[in-house]
Amino acid sequence: MNYGNLIKHVLFWMLFLFLWSVRDLNYHTDILENLETNIFTFIPYVFLVYFNLYFLMPKFLLKKRMISYAVILVVGIIITTLFSSYYLNFYFKNINIHLPTSEFFISISGKIAITTEVILSLCLSMTLFLTDEWYRNERSIREIGQKQIETELNLLKNQINPHFLFNSLNSIYIMLGRNLESGKKMLLQFSEILSHQLYETGKKHIALEREFENLKNYIDIERIRHEDLVTVSYEFPDNQEGLTIVPMLLMPIVENAFKHGQSSQGYWVKIEAIIASGQTLNFTVENTVSNSQTENSFREGRGIGLANVKRRLELIYPNRHLFNTECKKGTFTVNLKIQLNENKLFSS
Repeated sequence: MNYGNLIKHVLFWMLFLFLWSVRDLNYHTDILENLETNIFTFIPYVFLVYFNLYFLMPKFLLKKRMISYAVILVVGIIITTLFSSYYLNFYFKNINIHLPTSEFFISISGKIAITTEVILSLCLSMTLFLTDEWYRNERSIREIGQKQIETELNLLKNQINPHFLFNSLNSIYIMLGRNLESGKKMLLQFSEILSHQLYETGKKHIALEREFENLKNYIDIERIRHEDLVTVSYEFPDNQEGLTIVPMLLMPIVENAFKHGQSSQGYWVKIEAIIASGQTLNFTVENTVSNSQTENSFREGRGIGLANVKRRLELIYPNRHLFNTECKKGTFTVNLKIQLNENKLFSS
């Protein structure tokens, strides 16, 4: 039993003793004598209470062995009642002779009174014990749940697309042979993306500006890598008003557009970010979709990155985001709205 639990038990018995002594004022008006008397009266009760809490309940009640528990507890109550009856008779006859109540305790009425006190002490102690156990279990469940969420988030945000790494390195190698300056610039941007993924993802939040800078580096690499095949336009706000966002949340949306929108006939990607009033980020990404791709096949078969984003939003921004996708007339659109201010919620 740790120090905190010891204090709880001491307080419980002090309160129990005080309440019973106040009740006994109906029979004896000296509160101090009542306290002194009840200290000796409750000694047998204490043994049964702790026998129940730390043996019977763990071994029988909490393991749902109800009949065995009930039988043993009833036997314990009977034994405690009989013992207390003769114990109190001896105590008031030979020790505390100022209170002429010794004969009462060996009578039927006395035994009923003792049994009532025993049962009440058991009920009160069990109620407090089970309440404490419930709170501890709830706390453990919350802690486990939080750790599971943190583990899941770490797995989600640390996913680095191996195709992007391989293709980017290959494109950088080719570009260095064609145009040394462009190749160097591309390599520098690639290193900044890796640095962002390796170091920034360990943080809970980063400046929104840093997330936008990472997106720009990625977009420039993809534009150089696909050269004349892709037409890219993007717009990011100049003033982010000191807002923060979880790292690598927007990247999979942009990556999804380049990865699954590309076509040998050429394609386009449009990206727009707007900071609305109330610290709300509106983020929209559009890309071309070939006629053979339906909305469902695009989202389910090729939208793993979007599923990643959706799950992270559910975990990190519950009731503070709107996320939807639309495939219409050869265009796939992702609309994301996040309330970056924790004090405000969205109603879906």
